[in-house]
Amino acid sequence: MDNNRNVSNTINNQPATGKYKYSDNTIKYYENLKNVGGFDENLPNVGTGIVGSPLCGDVMKVQLFFDKDDKILDVKYKVFGCVSAIASMEMVSELLKGMTIDQALSIRNEDVANSLELSELKRHCSVLAKECIEAAVNNYKDKQSKTLSPINITKEAANKIKELINEHNSIGINISVISGGCSGIDYTLGYVNEKPTTEQAVMEVDGIKIYYDPSIEVLLNGVDIELFDNGFGAGFIVTNKNHMPCANCTCNCGIR
Repeated sequence: MDNNRNVSNTINNQPATGKYKYSDNTIKYYENLKNVGGFDENLPNVGTGIVGSPLCGDVMKVQLFFDKDDKILDVKYKVFGCVSAIASMEMVSELLKGMTIDQALSIRNEDVANSLELSELKRHCSVLAKECIEAAVNNYKDKQSKTLSPINITKEAANKIKELINEHNSIGINISVISGGCSGIDYTLGYVNEKPTTEQAVMEVDGIKIYYDPSIEVLLNGVDIELFDNGFGAGFIVTNKNHMPCANCTCNCGIR
């Protein structure tokens, strides 16, 4: 999606499309684009919204990158449209950073339009930006509601893990993330023999307590734990379906 359509002409040193002129604030945002781009739409912590207007042909796409507390860490967008549409999205993308969901939804298109001094003919651009935010938030909420448990353990693996926990007199297992693998990250499992500090988070899957550092929670969404036995011994493969597939794995990262 192109973020620069027919906006190269100038009138009195102002970008213009046809007869339209723009305020200094609109030009400031239009000429200093910081957040054009995108994130992987498949990430569970990314909400994506796409809206368009049949009236003028403008199309906007915004992506919100959330942390574990549902706060917006970063924003990326693409716009096919006029100077006002691009400036509106650039402005809201800056406002959104650090906001909670409620704060993001409280942004009013009237405030955006007034700040940019949009004409009546161009105020619909701020409306599109507002609608795009709402669509991205709804997409994120929908993803979260469908995430019943970020970790899936096969029946065979769960039975083996329970057996090993009993053998080692453990209270559960720990999962952590390290650098490596074809995807850039790899997972390790270990036993937890005593109740960890309050800094550790815990989830229960199939009766197994899994402890982890809260900072890696996003990376646990989509994790699968499987049991394998190659004839020389048994072990576990930990994969994540949200990672890019590794077609010719040579590092035994388990990404298939």
